[in-house]
Amino acid sequence: MIGGDDARYSRVVFNEITKNAIRQAFEQPGELNINRVNAQQARRFMDRVVGYMVSPLLWKKIARGLSAGRVQSVAVRLVVEREREIKAFVPEEFWEIDANTTTPSGEALPLQVTHQNDKPFRPVNREQTLAAVSLLEKARYSVLEREDKPTSSKPGAPFITSTLQQAASTRLGFGVKKTMMMAQRLYEAGYITYMRTDSTNLSQDAVNMVRGYIGDNFGKKYLPDNPNQYASKENSQEAHEAIRPSDVAVMAESLKDMEADAQKLYQLIWRQFVACQMTPAQYDSTTLTVGAGEFRLKARGRILRFDGWTKVMPALRKGDEDRTLPAVNKGDALTLLELTPAQHFTKPPARFSEASLVKELEKRGIGRPSTYASIISTIQDRGYVRVENRRFYAEKMGEIVTDRLEENFRELMNYDFTAQMEDSLDQVANHQAEWKAVLDNFFSDFTQQLDKAEKDPEEGGCVLTRWC
Repeated sequence: MIGGDDARYSRVVFNEITKNAIRQAFEQPGELNINRVNAQQARRFMDRVVGYMVSPLLWKKIARGLSAGRVQSVAVRLVVEREREIKAFVPEEFWEIDANTTTPSGEALPLQVTHQNDKPFRPVNREQTLAAVSLLEKARYSVLEREDKPTSSKPGAPFITSTLQQAASTRLGFGVKKTMMMAQRLYEAGYITYMRTDSTNLSQDAVNMVRGYIGDNFGKKYLPDNPNQYASKENSQEAHEAIRPSDVAVMAESLKDMEADAQKLYQLIWRQFVACQMTPAQYDSTTLTVGAGEFRLKARGRILRFDGWTKVMPALRKGDEDRTLPAVNKGDALTLLELTPAQHFTKPPARFSEASLVKELEKRGIGRPSTYASIISTIQDRGYVRVENRRFYAEKMGEIVTDRLEENFRELMNYDFTAQMEDSLDQVANHQAEWKAVLDNFFSDFTQQLDKAEKDPEEGGCVLTRWC
C-alpha cells in the first residue's frame, strides 16, 4: 500500500452495479488479498518483460512495428499451425450409399448403409461403390432390430466469459470485441453481473431468484427438485459469479436505454441463466437396424417429448431431430425403391473463428477471461492474421515471426509452458507459491534465450531475418 499499513484499508467486492449489491458490499468489507495483488503484479511483469524486450528485437532484425507477447505470440502460433495443416491437407475420396425403402404399410423409410460383413462400410472409389450397389439391388431387406429409448438433454452452465463469447458468435454473429463491448455497457448500466469471469458459480440469492421466476412463469414441471450445480474448471479463480442478469424479471425489450445489439446480448444471457436452472429436455429416440444380405443399414430419429430448458433457450438442431420413424418391428420386410451413391472428400481442419480460437486458448489454459478480446484484436492489428468471412487466415508476417520466435524462444512459444506459467500465477494468487520465486525462474531462463537471440550469428547468436 502506498503511504501506510495495508491494515488501515478494507476491500469491498460487488459483482453487479445495483443499489442492494453495493450496499451489501460496504456492509461486509473484507481484507485486501495481497496474494492476488502479487499474482497480478507478477503477470504484468512477465507480460511487459516479453513485450518490451522481444518486440525491439523483432524491429531490429525483421521489421519495425512488430510485437511479441507472452500470450499473443502463442495465439498467433495456433493460427499459423492451423493454416499449415490446411495447406498440407490432401483430400481423400470416400462414398456413401443411401437407400429409399417403404414399409409394409407403404410409409417411406430412408436408410444409410453403415456396415458390410460386420465392418464399417466406407468405399474409397466408384468401383467399390458400384459393386456394393449391385449386391444391394439383389438383396432382401428386413428389420433386424428396433431400439426405442428415452433420452434427455441437460441445460448448460450459466455463461462465463469464454462461453458467452462463443455463444454470441454462434447465435448472434458477434465478434469477441463486440460481445465484450456490449457486455461492458450492460454491466455499467446495472443490467448484468461482471462479464470477465471464469466461474460458473451463482450466489444463493441468484438461485432463489431464478427458481422463483421459473416456478411462477413456467410451472413446477420445469423446476428441478434441487438447484442444478455446475463445476468450474480446475484453475478457475472464483473471484466472480457467472454472467447473469442482475434482475431476472427485467426483459430485454425493457432496456430502452440500450442499443439493439446490447438488448440481443442481454436476451442471450437471460435465456442461459434461466435455462441453467430448469429441468432437462426429454426425447424419444429410435434406432432401426436393417439387414440386406451382407450389409447393414440404419435410420435414426428423435422426437421431443418435453421441452424443459429448451423452452427458453432453443437447442442447436441436430440432423435426426424432429424425425419420426415408421412403426415397424423386427422381422418386417421392406421394399427397396432406390439406391443413391454419393461421392465425398474428406475436409481439412476447420479454420479458427474468433469463438473457436478463444475456446482453444481456454482449453489449453492460455490467457484469462480478461485477456481474450484484446488478444484477438492485437494479433489482427499487428498484421499477423486476418479475418475473412469470420475465419482466421495467417498472414506471411505472422508465419515469419512465429518461426523466428519458435527458433529463439522455444519455451515462450510452447503451449504447455505458457499454460504452466498461468498455473504458477494461480498458485501465487492462492498463496501456494512465492511470486518473486516464480519471476526469478521465468526471468533467468528468458534472459538466456534473449541474450543468444540478440547476438549476431558470427558471435554465436541466432538468425532472425525478414525472409524464410
